[in-house]
Amino acid sequence: MKKLRQLLGILLAILCVSSLAPAGHAAATTAVDAKAAVLVDAQTGQIIYQQNAKQKLPIASISKLLTVLVIEDEITRGELNWDTRVAISKDVAAVANNPEYSNAGLQQGATYTVGELVQAALIKSADGATLALAGAVGDSTAAFNQKMQKKARALGVKDAQIVNAVGLQNEDLPTKLQVKGVSGKAENEMSATDVAKIASYLLAHYPRAARVAGQRTMQLTTPNGNSKTLTNINQLLTNTAYAVAGVKYTGLKTGTSHAAGYCLASSATYQGRTLVAVVLHANGTTTSRFTATQHLYQWLVDQQIQPQQLTLSAQAKRITVKGGLPLKVPVQAPALVVWTKPGASLPKYQAVVKLNPHLATNDALRAPLKRGTKVGTVSVKTTGLSSLTRHRLHVDLYTTQQVDKASFIRILWHRFVD
Repeated sequence: MKKLRQLLGILLAILCVSSLAPAGHAAATTAVDAKAAVLVDAQTGQIIYQQNAKQKLPIASISKLLTVLVIEDEITRGELNWDTRVAISKDVAAVANNPEYSNAGLQQGATYTVGELVQAALIKSADGATLALAGAVGDSTAAFNQKMQKKARALGVKDAQIVNAVGLQNEDLPTKLQVKGVSGKAENEMSATDVAKIASYLLAHYPRAARVAGQRTMQLTTPNGNSKTLTNINQLLTNTAYAVAGVKYTGLKTGTSHAAGYCLASSATYQGRTLVAVVLHANGTTTSRFTATQHLYQWLVDQQIQPQQLTLSAQAKRITVKGGLPLKVPVQAPALVVWTKPGASLPKYQAVVKLNPHLATNDALRAPLKRGTKVGTVSVKTTGLSSLTRHRLHVDLYTTQQVDKASFIRILWHRFVD
């Protein structure tokens, strides 16, 4: 698509904000006791803190976030639904009842709903439940891996290593579930920023799964009709010792393996914003990931890093429409927010508009369009900030008026009159 110059240029704004400094362009003045860490604004993608955040590392059961994204996509396409019942195979049951792994004791031959399996995967980190989900529509391990890779690439995760839906080493799975031609020691790997992309996407697009990841407990119905309680192993949700004033923890997922160490992808709200913190291979014991994450949020509070709203002077403008009326449609984006340190000044910004190619031809939108249609994005171009998405913060752009399809004669008349 051609670069948007003329009509899109009306949405080009230069921003200058004084008495502030951007947060997170480089590593912060603290150190997280882990191999890698990142703290981001999940709504804009701004990186507030990063430490070795782009190195690809084992992530263990954090992989289940990506697995659930694939399942949610299958639900959206109508291939599954939350109440679809999934039978537990012999191989899945072997994993689900192996005390060496995270498990929920699923029984061979029993059936569980997709919803129950998603809850068990996210709350208890149940490996058997995750494997059952991966095979819910008949996929082999390799076939489901391809779906995970495709979804990851769509989110900007380009070089992830995906071995299975669970995050275990290849050789840890029953022979029938292993991937042929892959080392037995191979396991899922990606960077902390890649994990943050996946977590941010889940929070934005699948709120049901996000709510599940924030549940403290769940009730799982057993084959004999009884119920057992599974407790979330994310101690940020259950142990007040990790509390940080003003920060509310909302999820998401732990991960543990010999190679990955103790990992955590967490979500929280602070100052009205949604944050994602990722800690990979925290040094110490299983609680070290929670302590490291707590310190990261505490650093944010102690440094008085605050979200600052940037006002786009040309935020609500009009874009040309082809084949419809009005000839130009008003568009608007939510105000962009930047996390800043007090005491300095931000550089100037360019707010750049990119239209959705499925809705636009060159620099014009195609009719018809409903009011509130997402037609593109507005991103801030600057060298002063780091982002998960090509070093640009972005928000979505929406129409504020309906556009009806119109005949050539009507369009010509309006052009003449206007």
